[in-house]
Amino acid sequence: MSSTTIVRNVLRGSASVLVAAMSLGLAVPASAGVPAHPVISSASISTLGPGASGLPYGPDGQWLVVDTAATKVQDRLGEAFSRWMDQNNVPNGSMAVMRDNGLVGEFDKGDHSGAEMAVPVASLSKAITGVCVMSLIDNGTLRFDTTLSEMSEDFKNSTGVSSHLARVGDITIEQLLRHRSGIISDPVAVGRLVGVPLDGSADLTLIKQALRPKPAGRDRSQERYNNINYAILGRVIQSVTGESYESYCKRMVLAPRGAPNAHLGAGVRAMGAFGGWEISPVEYAMFARAFDPRSRLLSPRAHSFITAMMNKDGATASLGMFVRQTSSGYNLFHFGNWSSTATTPQQFGSYFAMWDNGIAVTVTFDREISDEAAQALDRALAGAAYDPR
Repeated sequence: MSSTTIVRNVLRGSASVLVAAMSLGLAVPASAGVPAHPVISSASISTLGPGASGLPYGPDGQWLVVDTAATKVQDRLGEAFSRWMDQNNVPNGSMAVMRDNGLVGEFDKGDHSGAEMAVPVASLSKAITGVCVMSLIDNGTLRFDTTLSEMSEDFKNSTGVSSHLARVGDITIEQLLRHRSGIISDPVAVGRLVGVPLDGSADLTLIKQALRPKPAGRDRSQERYNNINYAILGRVIQSVTGESYESYCKRMVLAPRGAPNAHLGAGVRAMGAFGGWEISPVEYAMFARAFDPRSRLLSPRAHSFITAMMNKDGATASLGMFVRQTSSGYNLFHFGNWSSTATTPQQFGSYFAMWDNGIAVTVTFDREISDEAAQALDRALAGAAYDPR
């Protein structure tokens, strides 16, 4: 590896490098344009290192040379992701890399249109839903112990909760967030949306299907991952705000955190609050900075909720993310993995991780992958993130 590294496309989507360059008194081409949402703090600029080589822009305003100390982690991650793609027959993928909440690199391979193009992210959507719910807890509209029986009659009737009130009426918002609702049936995982209306009403159909079998809603001592928990939370958001789930989350959560172009995808809209968002890796990385307490983009109460049940023995569900305690703090992560003839595209996947060393990645690709391949991706990227070189 040479003493300097080229970072591709930083001007088009990486506000962090632009802000860093301006803070260091360097000229920025007028044609570049500076996004309205800075994504790097003055403290983060120090990660560029004292040996920063002037950060010169190329003649077309599309290339930037920076000190290897700041970018080698991005190169290691890009190389690890590329090898994993080759080893697992994944032809197309993109990645955004964050370091101490500043965007330091982008990577794409194959026919993906780059890390700034919105693509389906499957279950990474759950973190968006979780943060939306948290905003309503912070403003007093909801409580962690709000139960489904406290929701409006319209909510209970439309979701089918009213027909099973004795079994599911005492399920709380916290139990839904933590996948401890006791709801066992997951028609999303079983039916893959085949035969379900592929529009904004799909979640109501799925919720009713999930609540019908017994003994739904009784055993809440165990964590059981279920897409329906977040489908219900999406309907809760819509019910208590009086606006659509998508509109509220875009207005209150995504746009203010640097992800104004995220939207529910036309071909995956039926996945809604549990898997329907289309967002670029760069914008998801910007949004997900909120999970780092240093960003101050989530309330102290939210961070307390995230860490309240974490342990070193395994990952636990929190606010649309999984958290695992480490000797230096904790790691956050989530996978998205999907395949169905009922959606467009028919298969896709994603991965987010924020490690306790300040490195975070958002990865998207166009294949459903096996559990073994998912574990291999996790190991490969974690190894690159922690590599001391």
